[in-house]
Amino acid sequence: MSTGPGSGKAANQPSSIKRIQRLERLERERLEETYRREERRRQIIAGAKPAGGRNDLVDDIERVTKYPMALLGIAWLVIAIVIGSADVRGTAPAVLVGTLFVLWVILLAEYLVRLVVSPDRRGYLRRRWVEPVTVVVPPLQGWHVVGIEKMSLLVHEGALRVSAVLRHHSLFRVLIAAAGTLFVGSWLVLLFEENASGSNIHSYLQALWWAIVTVTTVGYGDRYPVTEGGRAVAVVLMLVGIGLIGVLTATVASVFVKEHTDANREEYQRGHADLGQRLSVIGERLADIERRLGATPADIAAVDAAADALDAAGEPAEPDQPASAP
Repeated sequence: MSTGPGSGKAANQPSSIKRIQRLERLERERLEETYRREERRRQIIAGAKPAGGRNDLVDDIERVTKYPMALLGIAWLVIAIVIGSADVRGTAPAVLVGTLFVLWVILLAEYLVRLVVSPDRRGYLRRRWVEPVTVVVPPLQGWHVVGIEKMSLLVHEGALRVSAVLRHHSLFRVLIAAAGTLFVGSWLVLLFEENASGSNIHSYLQALWWAIVTVTTVGYGDRYPVTEGGRAVAVVLMLVGIGLIGVLTATVASVFVKEHTDANREEYQRGHADLGQRLSVIGERLADIERRLGATPADIAAVDAAADALDAAGEPAEPDQPASAP
């Protein structure tokens, strides 16, 4: 069959449409891979919680004991505060310390009972990896009320967010450089101020405290340099502190903006997919029109005959092969 001037364009779609479709496909694959990684991570953290048999017994034990254990954790904290702050003499300190130890043993025994009863101890520990912390630090027993498995996931999510902030724009390197400047600045100030007349910085701890106060722009005022060299170091630390605060603020804001953009990206992706499909259909129809404008009557008759054959076979006509008019 002979072809007209527009038949060459019919063989290929416009390059702009191809680029849109390729970009759309790459974006869709990236989002799908991100979703799969997220699901795998959640499954690794939470795991498939088994049910039946001793697993139900473990759940029953925790359901009965979670509120009493949370109250024991609060009682442990109150007694620890009393021991650390109150001025008690005689047998009272020994009694309080003994009570503190007894409460801790009760919390530990309850945890070990559940761990021993569990038929899958490895999976139990993997799903509830933060629970040993609640035994070491009894006030955190309140996590049982929220749910240890949920808290494990939340703590892991928080760690991932902190890690993302530190990796964003190499913030971790900036913090390392700032920390190095802080320690070196403390040492230099001590060299200038240790034996100076009227100085109030005579040890490295005092110099470090002053440097921290200066870098964070707090300006507490209890320690300050009196020598020219110490003041020069102070100027450097002040500038580092201003830059550090600005970098931290900008980085955290950038991370939140990125998360907001990622949350809306799926919606944009669907809109781009719909646009790509519409442009594809328009391109095919334009190619068909161009071919028909340059085709001979015999070419058009052949296309119509092919469309009639498709209709007779029960197959829909392609956009570039429309069915003939009745």
